[in-house]
Amino acid sequence: MSHLTRPLIALALLAILVPASTALAQRDAGAKIRGEYNFHGSAAGSAMRSARDNSGYYRQYAQSAPEKKVTPETAREAADTIGTYITKAQKHMAWMRKQAQAGNDKETLTSLDVIDKSLADATKSHHEMHETCLKDNVDAAATMECCKTIDASLAKAIAEHDKLMKRLATKK
Repeated sequence: MSHLTRPLIALALLAILVPASTALAQRDAGAKIRGEYNFHGSAAGSAMRSARDNSGYYRQYAQSAPEKKVTPETAREAADTIGTYITKAQKHMAWMRKQAQAGNDKETLTSLDVIDKSLADATKSHHEMHETCLKDNVDAAATMECCKTIDASLAKAIAEHDKLMKRLATKK
């Protein structure tokens, strides 16, 4: 009897695995793009949050610096880091825009317009911060004000991004 058990088990496994592999092969055409949207969207969200976190860390440092004097090296490092993350977010958003344009997805394009505007505002404030940080005596108050504006702009971008990603996750 055991000589019949193995072929029956193999047949049962085959009956289970073939339909499962067929179902995976029949994913809809949008499955790939949703996966790529997820990667680029998640990476953009991570970059925006990292830029905002670093801006907040710098503001905490500048507020607690003795006599509100910050070291130019620390200020420059903070500005560079914040700028790098904003640029990364913009690159991921540009990829998403290209896909949305190709798919004529007007709702996604509208969300991306809001995000891009907020990222442009953050970039403008970042450039002001960067210019201030190039000076020998960095004005802590001015850089903190730039960070405050960066934070507000990124908060808007992140909020719209979160709504967009939630909508894309449920879109079939």
